[in-house]
Amino acid sequence: MKTQNLGEGIRFCSVKTDKFKTCRVNISLAMPLDRNAASRAVLPFMLQRRCAEYPDYISLNRELDELYGASISAGVTKRGEAQVLNFSLTAIDDRFALDGDKVVLRCAELLTKMIFEPLTDGESFPADIIEQEKRLLIEIIENELNDKRRYAMLKCEEAMFADEAYGLNRFGTVDDVKALTPDAVYSAWRDVLEKATVQIVMVSSLDPKPVAELIKSKFDSVERSPEVIKTQFVPGLPKPEYVSESMPLKQGKLVMGFRTGMRNEDDMMPAMKVAVDIFGGGTYSKLFSVVREKMSLCYYCSAGLFNSKGVVMVQSGIEDVNEEKAKNEIIHQLALTANGEFTDEDFSASIKSLTDSILGNSDTPEEICVWYASQILREKMKTPEEYAEEIRKVDKQDVVRAAKTIMLDTVFMLKSNGEAE
Repeated sequence: MKTQNLGEGIRFCSVKTDKFKTCRVNISLAMPLDRNAASRAVLPFMLQRRCAEYPDYISLNRELDELYGASISAGVTKRGEAQVLNFSLTAIDDRFALDGDKVVLRCAELLTKMIFEPLTDGESFPADIIEQEKRLLIEIIENELNDKRRYAMLKCEEAMFADEAYGLNRFGTVDDVKALTPDAVYSAWRDVLEKATVQIVMVSSLDPKPVAELIKSKFDSVERSPEVIKTQFVPGLPKPEYVSESMPLKQGKLVMGFRTGMRNEDDMMPAMKVAVDIFGGGTYSKLFSVVREKMSLCYYCSAGLFNSKGVVMVQSGIEDVNEEKAKNEIIHQLALTANGEFTDEDFSASIKSLTDSILGNSDTPEEICVWYASQILREKMKTPEEYAEEIRKVDKQDVVRAAKTIMLDTVFMLKSNGEAE
């Protein structure tokens, strides 16, 4: 993996390898997460479907067919208190193309056309296209909310981070999307080009220089002034907050949000990763082996570390009558972890599981791109091998120190109101 700067706030990351038959080029653009999230969230989905040169589905797909069946994908993620727009194109690697065809460079050209040369209506986007994209984005938001497990997680985040940008949905709200105008989306597009922190990841067997030069030339045509993106890290609160809702459900959803002592996304990170995994990761973890299997308090129960914000979220599916027992036992198992009451076998299983999972991020071009794209805000990126080595160096005392900083902040309970789903 090699990196180079293409301009202010623009980093190009190349992974040169002949392991794969396909290549992948990914462009990520990060903006501060704020109330304008909806106007930016429309962009990846809209831009992946058309551009000025290929204004409709037929012409765009004809070009993709010419590129040996290349495929385009786009999406929106949340990384700390940043909203990240992702554009990717996957195609056959040049060494498998006919007559020396430069497929990778042509794919990069298409990707830049979609981002820099969209289909516009003068100084705005066509109104009919914006209305269509608004309907599709509302569907995405509503589908996410209809997933009750995901809904409970979002509601816990909303309560826990009510005064922080992290509490905002990466897509914005349905009302935000309904209020969008073609001019507002066009303005958001210009803002992203001018103010985003940008990272490009290329996985291919080729020399990355032509692709880097192409993308640099596109950004050189834009007057840029990248915005500073800083995530707020808040220590645990002394008195946890409790929030609940009722819905027609077969199964209650309990989400518990914990703050950690992390001061940034790298602070104590390897040790915290192991601590959270022993607490609620694999089948060897306390939440799985005790709370779910031995005590049968939950249908599922797991903990996840979001180190980009320094928080731990525990999700479980329970019967409403078991709420207090489940909450108390989850807290008890965290205390046991913080006291070092876990076996050498559990510790070794966690280290092996985590390192195997991390090293698996080098298995496909897609996973490699996701791995480096997620580090868009890091000053120095880490390879999977470097991160796995950091995990291997963690000892039991490191785990205990990290676990002792984890404190309950917010509990959200989605209860059944007695009606079947």
